[in-house]
Amino acid sequence: FASLQLSALCIRPLSCLIHEESSISPAQEEASIMRAFNLLKYNHNKNYHLLFRCRCRKMSKEKQYMPTSTTFQPRYDDPSPENMTPQQSALRNSILESRPRTGLSGPFGPWLAVPSIAGPSQELGRIVRYETSLSMRESELVILLTGAKFKSEAEFDIHVGEAMRAGIGLDVINKIPRGSLLSQKGSNEGDTVEFSLENVKKYMIPQLKKEIDNEGKGDLQRDIPIVLFTSELLETNTVSDESYATTKQMLGGDDSALVEIIAIVGYYAYVAYTLNVFRIASSSSS
Repeated sequence: FASLQLSALCIRPLSCLIHEESSISPAQEEASIMRAFNLLKYNHNKNYHLLFRCRCRKMSKEKQYMPTSTTFQPRYDDPSPENMTPQQSALRNSILESRPRTGLSGPFGPWLAVPSIAGPSQELGRIVRYETSLSMRESELVILLTGAKFKSEAEFDIHVGEAMRAGIGLDVINKIPRGSLLSQKGSNEGDTVEFSLENVKKYMIPQLKKEIDNEGKGDLQRDIPIVLFTSELLETNTVSDESYATTKQMLGGDDSALVEIIAIVGYYAYVAYTLNVFRIASSSSS
């Protein structure tokens, strides 16, 4: 704004010089000054809005999640449909019908090698994902924590989008401690904050509380106990008496919600191991 004022002041001497050497009237001179001023103002605003848009694009880019597993080279090659056994073919068709958007992505390709395992696995996945008392937001919090603990980059990559659709902000997701990732082994890249209950409390919980308080997303009385219970379970393979009692009380007073959280953790630990071992890329799973 100061530069705009200074530029406007510089117009007056120039207009005076024109006036001295021509028959321009004072009214015409004033009109010329106003036109020049408005032109400066227009260019200033144009440049300001251009700068604003650039900054917005930069901020938007900074807010984007960058997946890390897209370049993985899978170890497992799915058999072509014509080379499948009748059991594999029937299961493949069932998976495609029940998962029209994602199909055989993720762990389902490798699981098809053993249809007797793939079938029940598919059914369990459907139940823990869509038929629990937990909201999608709560389920995705549990899944992301599980992916972080087991360093399953594909699982984490896939569920970032699902979590954001369920109302979890990227600021919260970025605060989940993941440590040095498997794809970054041998490099100096990556987060040095490893997964632990303490680090979840230190980094993720404050951001989660901020999101709930400021944006009205989630439920403070449920999200926090679920995250803490899940993190403790993942770190210690059990939970303390205090955690058990507190979480049970906060989630309704019976054990059903705890069973559901444990089932989600167990299922997605299984998925994480599958994705890690067979190096499934998120680009084929998203």
